[in-house]
Order: sequence, then C-alpha cells, then structure tokens
Amino acid sequence: MRAFHPPRPALVATLILLPVLAQAETPAPKGAGPSPDAVAACERAARQSLAPQTDRPADVTFTAAPTLDASLSGDSLVVLRGAGRWRSATGPRSFTYSCNIDPRNAESVGLVMRDTTPPGSAAAAPRPQPEPDLSHLSPAACESGAAAALKRRWPNVSQISFDSATRSLQQETPGKAELRGQGRAMPGPGQPTTIFRFDCEIDPRDGRVQGVRVSG
Repeated sequence: MRAFHPPRPALVATLILLPVLAQAETPAPKGAGPSPDAVAACERAARQSLAPQTDRPADVTFTAAPTLDASLSGDSLVVLRGAGRWRSATGPRSFTYSCNIDPRNAESVGLVMRDTTPPGSAAAAPRPQPEPDLSHLSPAACESGAAAALKRRWPNVSQISFDSATRSLQQETPGKAELRGQGRAMPGPGQPTTIFRFDCEIDPRDGRVQGVRVSG
C-alpha cells in the first residue's frame, strides 16, 4: 500500500501564514521593558546634565540598561531608573538617575541625578537632595504658564516654541521643585526671534504650578 503524503505547497503556505496572523493580532505585553528610544532619551539627558560641569564632552558610561519603575509609570508617564559613571576634573564619579519619559514621543521631560561617589573619592561630596515625585510633573502646564507670562510681557508675541532638550528639574525641599527650560518667540511683527528662559515653580506632591518667571 502506497503511503500518503500531503501536498507540500499547502503545508508551506500554512506555516508562513500563521506567524503573520499571530503578529498582527497579538498586542505587545503590557509589562514590556522600556523602548530603545526611551533609554536613549534618558542617557542623552544625563549627558546633557553633566556637560556644564566640564569644559569638554563628559566621559559618561552607563553600568546597565535602565529599569522601569512600574509604581510611577502609566499610560501618560514612563519613569526609568539607571546608573553610570563619569570622569570629572577631580576624578571618576558614580551616579544614579531617575528619568521621566513622555511615552507619546519618547522624549525626556524630567531628570533627577544623584551623585553616589563614596566619601573620600572626590574633593567635595554634594549636598543630598530630596528626590521629587515625577509622577505629578507636567511640563505642559509649566510651558502654558510661560506662554501666558510672555503674552503679558509682549502683547503681540507670536511663534512661541519650547525646546524640550533644555528642560531640567531641581528640588530643594519636599514641597518645592523648579522646572527650567528655554524657548523661542517673536516679540512683535517684524522683530527678530528671541530666545527666552523660564523658571516654573511646582509643588511636587500634587504637580500644582505655583509660579512662572520668564527672562531673556
């Protein structure tokens, strides 16, 4: 009796089709790690934060990929935590960071860095600062306040834009944090575009904007 063998073309078509359907219908796992774009944005923000402390590009290495802080992350906010080392004028230093990412565009909207260099490894140890609760940070609210302040200063202002790469967050006390950044605007018709800076005072406990100042 002759053995039966199914037609090979039909078998090949089935094997090719099933993975394609699975890929199209299966959503990405909710607990997936941070995207490469988010990781790159955090590391870029860390380098930019260290740049003013040296007269040449900071020599920065990151010890590992950052981890997702699930307790602070959600649909409108992704918080990553990581660590690294860099070489300052006084020698090698280590640090940890907490980075706030807008998941809609994978941009860093807040960064907090802590120097973790052991005592005696550098000439002076930095003063420890409280870590802000990034879950309530709203750059959009600060920028709206800055735009309103510009309109009071220049009634005919137009073409207001903000540079997210210049944002920096500092916190001195548990009840006060400051988000700083830069932008561009045209003060009036026919006038040249002007660079301005803004300082936004925030209550990190609830994200409420307490005041905005613009200069430039």
